[in-house]
Amino acid sequence: MTINHKGASIFYTDTGSGTPIILLHGFLENHTMWDAIQSKLASRHRVICIDLLGHGASGNTGYVHTMEDMAAAVQTVVDTLAITKMHLVGHSMGGYVGLAFAKAQPERITSLCLLNSTPLPDDDERVALRTRANKMAKTQYEQLVRMSFTNLFDPNTKANHHNQISVALDHALKTPVQGYIAANSGMQVREDLSTFWEKAPFAQGMILGATDWIINAETHKDHFEKDIAFFKIIDSGHMSHISHTEQVAKLLEEFVTTSAGLD
Repeated sequence: MTINHKGASIFYTDTGSGTPIILLHGFLENHTMWDAIQSKLASRHRVICIDLLGHGASGNTGYVHTMEDMAAAVQTVVDTLAITKMHLVGHSMGGYVGLAFAKAQPERITSLCLLNSTPLPDDDERVALRTRANKMAKTQYEQLVRMSFTNLFDPNTKANHHNQISVALDHALKTPVQGYIAANSGMQVREDLSTFWEKAPFAQGMILGATDWIINAETHKDHFEKDIAFFKIIDSGHMSHISHTEQVAKLLEEFVTTSAGLD
């Protein structure tokens, strides 16, 4: 299904019934990253998966998509569906978008789970990497996507999940250059929401990978575990929805079920 948001089509799926759970994918992903997990959650919940701006079947609204821009597109979807209270789950960039949405409308959030994601902003090294990547995207896009996407997986995951990674890479390569640069630029300028996260008025969860080289699990444990009720580190890298699908699905079900204010 699609709706219009500022002249762009926004694609989403809507399955199951019950407590609404909004699933937000990461950078160079789309709603299909949730397929296996969605089918498990939809047996007990209403599950909405949204293609974020410039990804999947959703269009672009500009040449920079801030996390707030993407959150506004999410709001258009949930407003259209008349959803007033929801659980949010965001993988990587999807977590940044979930945080932006939750900051803007905390009263609508029953819970927010960050899957391989963080409320912290980019450090100087990451900002510089994004700048170089955006420059490379203009002339060597396919090479850039293949290199950056496959680097998200550790050797064991590459060996044991070759088919799933191949499918995910195919989806990544279909992301338009504008969508890549706009999202990368938006992540580059996102604000530090760590204080908001520590004091958020809704149930919070974090599921992090012990071998994730993008989000350091131990650093986040030291920083955030004491402030949130649901904090899990699993034996995975950044793409835990591929390498540890069953475990992630069970943890998300546990988080939603035990979150404060569950409908």
